[in-house]
Amino acid sequence: MPVKTTIILKDEIYEYLVKKFGRRKISEAINQLLMKNLFKPVESMFGVDPWITTEGLRDEDEAHEAS
Repeated sequence: MPVKTTIILKDEIYEYLVKKFGRRKISEAINQLLMKNLFKPVESMFGVDPWITTEGLRDEDEAHEAS
C-alpha cells in the first residue's frame, strides 16, 4: 500500500524530474530509482552453492581431452 511522505529536493533536481518525467510521474520515477539502488539483485548462479565458481571450466571451442 502506498504511503504519502514529504521529501525536500534541490531546485535543480526537481526541475530535472519535471522536465524528464512530468509533474504527475515524479513519484513513480523516484520509486523506481530507489528500488534499483536500494535493492540491488544478488549476482549468483541460481540453485548453485556460493562456493562453486566458473573458474577452470573448459570452453566449448577447446578440444575435448578424449579427442
